[in-house]
Amino acid sequence: MKKFICFLLTVVLALGLCACGESGGAAKGLQAGFGRANITPEYEVQLSGGAATRNSEGYQDYLYITFIALQENGKTFLVGTMDFITADDLFCDPAKAAISDATGIPKDNILLAATHSHSSAAIRSDGTTNVDQYRKDFFDLAVQAAKDAVADLAPTEVWYGSAEAEGMAWVRHYKLDNGTFAGSNFGNFSSGNIVGHAAEADTELQLIKFARAAEDKKDIVMMNFPAHATMNQSNTVLSADFPAPARDYIEANTDSLVAYFIAAAGDQVPSSRVLSETFSSDYLVYGEELGRIAVETMDSLTKIENSGIRFSEKTYTGNYNKAGIERLPEANQVKLIWDQVGRGTTEGKNAAKEYGFASVYEVSAIINNSKAPETNSMQLRTLAVGDVSFIFAPYEMFGAQGMYVKENSPYPMTFVITCAQGAEGYLPNELGWEIGSYESHVTKYERGTAEKIASEYVSMLEDLKAQ
Repeated sequence: MKKFICFLLTVVLALGLCACGESGGAAKGLQAGFGRANITPEYEVQLSGGAATRNSEGYQDYLYITFIALQENGKTFLVGTMDFITADDLFCDPAKAAISDATGIPKDNILLAATHSHSSAAIRSDGTTNVDQYRKDFFDLAVQAAKDAVADLAPTEVWYGSAEAEGMAWVRHYKLDNGTFAGSNFGNFSSGNIVGHAAEADTELQLIKFARAAEDKKDIVMMNFPAHATMNQSNTVLSADFPAPARDYIEANTDSLVAYFIAAAGDQVPSSRVLSETFSSDYLVYGEELGRIAVETMDSLTKIENSGIRFSEKTYTGNYNKAGIERLPEANQVKLIWDQVGRGTTEGKNAAKEYGFASVYEVSAIINNSKAPETNSMQLRTLAVGDVSFIFAPYEMFGAQGMYVKENSPYPMTFVITCAQGAEGYLPNELGWEIGSYESHVTKYERGTAEKIASEYVSMLEDLKAQ
């Protein structure tokens, strides 16, 4: 009888130990893990971004997919960033499904964003060079990076802070001395001399550090900055653009692993390029300078005293943009020319200019918008880890709206992560519509939508804070 009782006690104790192990160190508080995979193809692919079709001729720096796993009280989230131009649903949904199958983490808990590199591999368009092979390879690597992040979970503290990276981000719309506006992705500059920027730029570099207690675990740093990753887009080599040297600098000068997320950069670029106020045209120098500012800032971060993971999502439905319908006849004429000479050819681009369009993308957008339904929907998502929060915007948010969300958020720090969980394109603010910017011609949504969604994100964060 005594042997039987001892046996029962042993079984009960063993089951108790197993239960503690399964619920993760979740019972011990917040945990964070890091996983990263090299997604640079060893074969030729089409490059994303730029006006002309480009195929890769090697690579300048590695492309990565990076996951940060966050776990507490049995809930696990994966926050991922990829060196792609967008995080298109048609591409991300199969990736999330594969990751969910491999890890058991619900698809809704997997949040994917793109760094917006314009020199990454093109993944959205079927028929581009080796795209099917690259998609297959990417899915396998994404699963591995996610599994590595979960396996790497360890107890962590959370620290946050920010710094002004002055002179390193600019609004790409400019005032001219004759009262009109111009700029990159806007048109040409021949109608007057440039006298200033159309709006204030957001130059805040934000950092969140997950400081892990285990001696064999490095800290994890998330960085967030509002500038288009376009500095390398005139080349024919694969590149993660300036986020790559920024990451490399921080990792070389701290005991940290780094993940870069693009903030509200729909109308912001890395430097002026026009007003002779540019920091550097060299993406390596620019990225290293951003990394240096981050390293200096890490000495003054603030520790959050409470944790707890909270998540929310909401569907936003808005009216489709029909504003460019009056240009449809000219757009159709250009399309007829493209059918003969090709959209990305010199002749095709010249045809667009001859009919008064700023780019070939503007022509395609006007044609597509004319055939679109009356309404369109997108998913808005928010996440909070203690006193730091995140919004995941599935479009290119303008700098002013990013600043609005950060200034009105109830959290001490809010990461505005754009190009995330979808590819809804540009969403210009009222100023963009007023000056007739390129982005207002190609957006899917009607005027006023940018301000409505920014307010919606603030309301979602307030509800999240109250949970």
